[in-house]
Amino acid sequence: MPALSKPFLHWMVLPTLLVLLAIIGYPVVSTVYLSFFGYNLLDFTPPEYLGLGNFKDMANDRIFWISLKNTLYYTGGTVLVSMLIGTAVALLLENLKGPVWSCVRALVVSPWAVPFVVVAFLFRFMYMQNGGIVNDILLDLGVIASPVSWLNRADISLGAIIVANIWATIPFFFLLVSSALSGIPDAVLESARVDRAGLWSTIFHIKLPFLRNPLVVGSLLMVISNFNDFAKVWVMTQGGPGYATTTLVVYVYRVAFERFEIGYASALGLIWLLLLLLVSVFYIRLLWNRQND
Repeated sequence: MPALSKPFLHWMVLPTLLVLLAIIGYPVVSTVYLSFFGYNLLDFTPPEYLGLGNFKDMANDRIFWISLKNTLYYTGGTVLVSMLIGTAVALLLENLKGPVWSCVRALVVSPWAVPFVVVAFLFRFMYMQNGGIVNDILLDLGVIASPVSWLNRADISLGAIIVANIWATIPFFFLLVSSALSGIPDAVLESARVDRAGLWSTIFHIKLPFLRNPLVVGSLLMVISNFNDFAKVWVMTQGGPGYATTTLVVYVYRVAFERFEIGYASALGLIWLLLLLLVSVFYIRLLWNRQND
């Protein structure tokens, strides 16, 4: 069978590129376009050109800044803690082999197989003030004197959601680190043993440097994922109480589909996209610099 020519293969890819352009390109272009207009679906009037008006309103929008702060706390807290715990668990279980390793790995990874909406409902029931397992355990241990309404208090509700998200994210970093550890050459570890390197010396001077690039890539993926996380917050609190757990994605949803201010929601979405691009560029430059060192 004759080999296909490169030009023909390029043309074969064209339909896929056109579909991706239609699915991704059109929404992005329309979002950028509408961000400069005042457009409310309930007014039944053509969009009104505002220039930078939506962005000026955003600068003075208290809820926007609250949602941005909550998003940074939610994303940063989840990624940092889950990365530390996932890495520690992977290092701790590194030497397990055979059926024991398979059982432990299945147990640790199981939260990753649970859909995010199910995780949100699960923790919502666990956090219930009356009958919730979290309050029952803490009451039995004497940590709290009376049941706590975890999702209805402005001072702790965001932290409660972050804990649920950490539980669901730890398996990702566990799998990532476990795979990276299996790729460390045996000769390197054997040299460390010959040189009588201790446990902590081996971890900090050999294993962690090997894990650096995978962790950078993994944390970038999780930052993007958690920055866009709508399901858990919406199912557990819908952004309440007040705006205590309102993240940027929840605020965009409320502006677009409850207030129907499509122009302002597009401006918020554009800032949201730019923030993700900045984070992505930062991580890519960090990874590039490490590879060139």
